[in-house]
Amino acid sequence: MDKQICKNCGQILEKRETKVTSAQRKKPYYYSAYYFCPDCKKLYHSDTFKVVNHKTAPLFDGLSVKTQDEGQESYDVKIWTDGACLSNGTPHAKAAWAFVSDETERAGKVEGKQTNNVAEGLAIYYALAWAAEKGHKKILLHTDSQISLFNLQKPASRVKMNREIFERIEATIVINGLKVDYKKVLGHSGDPNNERADALANGMAAS
Repeated sequence: MDKQICKNCGQILEKRETKVTSAQRKKPYYYSAYYFCPDCKKLYHSDTFKVVNHKTAPLFDGLSVKTQDEGQESYDVKIWTDGACLSNGTPHAKAAWAFVSDETERAGKVEGKQTNNVAEGLAIYYALAWAAEKGHKKILLHTDSQISLFNLQKPASRVKMNREIFERIEATIVINGLKVDYKKVLGHSGDPNNERADALANGMAAS
């Protein structure tokens, strides 16, 4: 097989096997392996490793998105994420991300492009990276960002804005074998965990 080269840094890519879960096997398709750059940590999917499940109707290629509570399904952890940007759309914009779970709450400043959408995406990435580090596999993640949910419902390679963030999210899920369900919540609707994540993000952006 010819060597595969990272389009970002030119490093030779490594082939890594995917930890395929039973939930992934029920989807229209999944990848049994992927290419990974050891230098810039970029993940590449290849049709060489694509496994098509012909028994599954190809109605939805993205991740599971829940719009309401669905029974007593068990999760390893439930997380609420939020992003904030003061003076969004101006040269003086300052953005930050945050997430809250029953185990921890964290927040950080956004580096680089300072926008609300970047902050929302990074909040999801850092939340999932933390969950993977803690060994959680089945995750319910709440977000009030409709744009983030829209981007999460398709392969990261098809995301137009802030693609690199969703590539990092996708890599985190694939490398760690995570099963993530997303639930849309309304911002400022009284959900205490959403309100807490919002307060953390705004406080960090203002600091």
